[in-house]
Formats: sequence, structure tokens, C-alpha cells
Amino acid sequence: MSKGGASGSTTSTTAIDPDLKAAYLSNINQAQSVAGALPVRQFAGFNPLYTAGEQQVTNEALTPFTGASIQQFMNPYENEVVQRSLADIGGALDIQRLRDRQAATAARAFGGSRQGVVESLTNAAALKQAADTASQLRYGGYGQAAQLAQYAKGANISGGQTVMGLGGARQQLEQAQLDALRNIGLEKFGVASGALSGQLPNLGGTTTQPYYQNRTAGGLGGAAAGFRFSGGNPYGAALGGLLGYFG
Repeated sequence: MSKGGASGSTTSTTAIDPDLKAAYLSNINQAQSVAGALPVRQFAGFNPLYTAGEQQVTNEALTPFTGASIQQFMNPYENEVVQRSLADIGGALDIQRLRDRQAATAARAFGGSRQGVVESLTNAAALKQAADTASQLRYGGYGQAAQLAQYAKGANISGGQTVMGLGGARQQLEQAQLDALRNIGLEKFGVASGALSGQLPNLGGTTTQPYYQNRTAGGLGGAAAGFRFSGGNPYGAALGGLLGYFG
């Protein structure tokens, strides 16, 4: 026959192995010691390469691009080239004058107005050629010098940026070394605590869990059992129900 009962509670006690508890507490003490001894974080300063590269970039960026910047890239032999070209034109002029005089003599017009007109045209053509030649040579030289000056300025800036990159890489390496020295204690602590959980619950304690019984179910079960054992007597069923309800 089923039997009911009043509400109550159960109490369970949890415990941890003493050695494991000691190891856990030792781990906490070690963590506190490491935290207390952890030095202030240090930062690597600017590397001399970085500073030099930065200074070069700054100087180039702040220096205006002027005629003086171009002048230093002018070809030192430009004047010599121009003078030789003009000399060649002058030599060609002398030859042409001689031919014109010979032609005038053959035509019996030497010293006449016709010869003067021809010689004047020859001289004008020679002067124009000389001016054009000198202008083209100097213009070309100046343009080439300007391109070289612009290229040099860009190359100086690019070179300074490259040096800054090298200095930055050195600085990162120095910072990594400083951090490694600072974190030695943390690394040792991590290795020591690797086999031990950082959160062990319930380091010894008790818990209480209440329980309850269903009186209705107990009464019905008791009545059914009393009716069956009493051979169908209703009084037996009533008695069994009371016993089952009050358990």
C-alpha cells in the first residue's frame, strides 16, 4: 500500500580534496604575489633612425621648390654646348657669305645693291638660327634640371619615409623586449596554473533541498490497496485511503 508523508528537506554536504584545495589557495597566493611584483609598463622611445627620417621628410616638405632648387641641377657644360653651336652657325654663315660673293662676282654684281640684299638676308637667317638654337638648348637644359630637382625632392621624401619605417620596426622590437621582461612573472604563473582551474566551486559546504509529497495521490493509492486487500469491503478502502493520505 502506498504511503504519503509530510513535507521535509534533505541536506547534502560537498567537499573538496584537501590537497587540491591547498593547491588552489597556493595558486591564488602566487597570483597576488605576481600582481604585486608586476613592474610599471615601459614604452620604447623613438629610434634614432625614425627621428632622422622624420626630420628629413619634414625638411623636404617645408622647403619650397624654387629656381634655386633647379639651378643646382643645371648642366655645368650647357654654356659650352651653346657657344659651340653658335660657333658652328657662325662658321656656316662665313661659308655662305663667301658663296654669295662668288656668285655676285660671277654675275658681275659684286658690290651692288643686289649683293647687299642677299647678304642681308643671309645674315638675318643666320641670326635667327643662332637665337633658336640657343633658346632650344637652354630651354631643354632648364626643363631637364627641373625634372631632376622634382625627382630628387620626391626621392628624399621617399627615402626619409623608408628610414622612418626601419626606425619604427626597431622600436616595435624594443617594445616587445620590454613587454617580455615585464611579463616573465605572468608567464610563469600561467604555466603553474595551467593544470588547475581558476574557478573551483564549493570549496566545502552544505546545501539543503526541500521535498514534498502528493497527499491526494497517496490517499487514492491507499484506498485502492485497502479495497483490494479487504476483498472489496468499502470500509477497507476507506481505512486505506486515510492511511495513505496522512502517511
